[in-house]
Amino acid sequence: MISSNKTKGFTLVELLIVIVVIAILAAISIVAYNGVTQKARDDERQSNARNLVNAAASYNSEKDAWPAHSDLLTFETVKLSGAAADTTKVSATADPNTDHDKYKYTVCQDGGKPSGVKVEYYKQVAGNNDPAGVKSITTGKC
Repeated sequence: MISSNKTKGFTLVELLIVIVVIAILAAISIVAYNGVTQKARDDERQSNARNLVNAAASYNSEKDAWPAHSDLLTFETVKLSGAAADTTKVSATADPNTDHDKYKYTVCQDGGKPSGVKVEYYKQVAGNNDPAGVKSITTGKC
């Protein structure tokens, strides 16, 4: 009789190699996912800031005056939505450094009269030659 000592299955070393490979792939995907979500939040904040500036420019072209944020909320030509229309997130005293979801809306002055609008927002992900931190979008003479 011929006896067979060969058993079918994986060795402990083979199983450990598979587990290590899966762990490395998981770590890479988690890091990539975090970068994508941070960039998406930055893009949303930039879009909201741009919407505020564009609405202010439209208001100025119609009414020949630069609006306060409260005036933009009642402006019929351009309807703000989301965080751009939220009075708790957009104000002249908001600090994007400490609260990353807030926007500082400032009416610029030139010789004592309103001359434009500046909206400051937070950017978390740094781009090429663009360090992270508070960014601003302006219109008019700011």
